[in-house]
Amino acid sequence: MVGEGPRARDLSYEAVILREATLDDEARFESIDLGQDRSPWLDEVCEIVSGLVAWRSDEEHRHLDRQVVVAEVNGEIVAVAAHELIEHDRLGALHEHRYLMVVAVRADYQRSGVARVVAESVFVEMQGDGVRTVRWLVHPRNQRSISSSRAVFPEADETHPPEDRPYASFVLAL
Repeated sequence: MVGEGPRARDLSYEAVILREATLDDEARFESIDLGQDRSPWLDEVCEIVSGLVAWRSDEEHRHLDRQVVVAEVNGEIVAVAAHELIEHDRLGALHEHRYLMVVAVRADYQRSGVARVVAESVFVEMQGDGVRTVRWLVHPRNQRSISSSRAVFPEADETHPPEDRPYASFVLAL
């Protein structure tokens, strides 16, 4: 069952289609409902999602190979993920290491496993491209994402480095 309440429905994972985001998706990103629980971290995720097309197309950061992936069910976007190469101050873009900027799931598909399907699929593609590690940050108040990160990727190294405060940092070897 997907989600909770009257909008919950059965989901067949064979029905989830992952694809690269297109320019036509920009307006659809702005209208994705990520939930009613307004908090600073959710507001930040909403802002990130609404600006993903511009973020990916930023010429100044082209060397970071920014990627945006959407998950569709029945032609509707139900989740979006974005990632880029990690950049080192002296070494530049590190082609074997990526930063997962966001995995956001529409409110009526949260707790359905779609985030896991998207993240695992993106990680498999990264691994096929020679990526050795992926890093992501989670706000400590985002208990669902913290719990999910710990449960789905228990082998990920979780730290709370001072430069990332207040976020928890996860690093997964692929």
